[in-house]
Amino acid sequence: MCLTLCETLMAKLANESTTLSNQNVALSGTWKLVITLLLLLHLLAVIAEPFALFTRGANGSSPAALPIRKNMAPYAEFVYLNHGYFFFAPNPAPSHLLECNLKSTSGEQSRLRFPDRRVQWPRLLYHRHFMLAEFLHQLHVEPITEQDVANTPKDLLNVWRMERSRFEMVRDSMIKHLKHRYSVDSAEIFRMEHRLPSDVEVFRDKLPLNDERLYVVLPDQSVIAPSGGPINDPINDPISGPSGAPTGSPVPEAIPGEVSKSGKSILKPQAGDHEQGQR
Repeated sequence: MCLTLCETLMAKLANESTTLSNQNVALSGTWKLVITLLLLLHLLAVIAEPFALFTRGANGSSPAALPIRKNMAPYAEFVYLNHGYFFFAPNPAPSHLLECNLKSTSGEQSRLRFPDRRVQWPRLLYHRHFMLAEFLHQLHVEPITEQDVANTPKDLLNVWRMERSRFEMVRDSMIKHLKHRYSVDSAEIFRMEHRLPSDVEVFRDKLPLNDERLYVVLPDQSVIAPSGGPINDPINDPISGPSGAPTGSPVPEAIPGEVSKSGKSILKPQAGDHEQGQR
């Protein structure tokens, strides 16, 4: 009986649907215009955030994107359309890690690398450390030298100082947490880039993705040659780093939030350490 009742109801709904589809619903020109404008505004809200993201540079987003993003922000945020849609494919960028060197009052040294998928588990915890490393890297601004003060316009110099101060504040906060978490006397954080291998390195040299040569210690300040230009390309023309530094790594003048009591850099990267945080 229930089956018969369900079949009757389904047949009735199908007949009503067919009747409605055969009727022509007439809309006035005004309503058509209103609906069209609403659809266009919704489409503008969908593309506003990606447009602002993909036109973003060192000095912020494009002036053409800012008014659109600002005016559409209330609606886009209300309906949760404020996504950048920034995907890693088809040309993923290199990833970044934090190399942390800790030293206790007894002189014992230890090394941490974030993110480390073998230590940070479940996956969400690994992702949090991954975002922290990328966040600090994105904030990085080189320190200001006396030459920069002399050659940089005052307004740009003020922005430079502000951005450098923000980077140092976040970095020092991380160092403070490391010292508290691991009960150590001093700590240093170095930015490290895990670059992508080239086609030749993959197909001809069979270079694995976790090869030590793909990990490059990033200096806090660009290394300048006496001629005034960069010493060389740390990827295509490797230079010698400190004792035991990964091949292809520039000298990690780095991000010394703190140094050892001797005044020397604590970090001395060693071959094989890349296995700690394969990423």
